[in-house]
Amino acid sequence: MRTQSMTISEFMSGEYKVKKRSFSQMKTAAASVLPLSLLPTFASAQTVTPEVVPAGATEWMSEKALQTIAHALDPLVDIMVALSFPVASVIIMGACFFFMLGKSERAWSTIMNCGLGYVLIQVMPLLLNVLKEVGGAI
Repeated sequence: MRTQSMTISEFMSGEYKVKKRSFSQMKTAAASVLPLSLLPTFASAQTVTPEVVPAGATEWMSEKALQTIAHALDPLVDIMVALSFPVASVIIMGACFFFMLGKSERAWSTIMNCGLGYVLIQVMPLLLNVLKEVGGAI
């Protein structure tokens, strides 16, 4: 095993890991890259230039901002849709206890409010998509 001594700055910079190339190795590398340097001249005759769509920074930024805002509440909406059935089930069971206690008016009111809330939460993704389409059309 060979011991090598170096300064702390050489160790920290990582210079000791880089192998030094000789002049003959550099000539060989240059010779192998030379044919590749001619490639763009041959390839340019065969390539199709992409269609450029003129758009200013404001249009691009406003579109990106609109997409970000439109999808900012998606995780919250997904959680609400997923939790709406279990929560509605618990509330309706609670309303059934109101029937057992003789408060039928409050029981019916709770069931109707719970059903309306459940339906609105389930339809919310559709309503948000409609609003997004209306906003995009304006």
